[in-house]
Amino acid sequence: MRSMMNRCCDPDGRPDFDKMRRFMARDNRTSKFDAAGWALFFIWVGIAWLAEVSLAVGLLGVAAITLGMQAIRKVSGVRVEGFWILVGLGFAVAGSWQWFDVEKPFAPIILIVIGVALFVWRVWPWSRYSNQK
Repeated sequence: MRSMMNRCCDPDGRPDFDKMRRFMARDNRTSKFDAAGWALFFIWVGIAWLAEVSLAVGLLGVAAITLGMQAIRKVSGVRVEGFWILVGLGFAVAGSWQWFDVEKPFAPIILIVIGVALFVWRVWPWSRYSNQK
């Protein structure tokens, strides 16, 4: 909230209502994109389940929805979320692995590596903040 207030104020500290209105419109678009993405996900899972498509097609569909929503966010000027790009790429790798029917279980290893990398990159540094006062 504080960063929004800082971004929506003039240099003299007075509120700039045009900036506030633009910020709130962007925040509203973000929540609409999130809702649309989840809606498409549930629709796709229902269709894939009823049509009894293969696991590869199901995973590739989820990857397309996930990556497509991030592309739409980028085009619309809304902040792209790197986490969901990684998730989409993970689904794409797993779906491709299933599609080509590769014998070696390399896709789960890639997903584990992505998860560990994400954990180390985003979560692990908690120890450096615990000593600060």
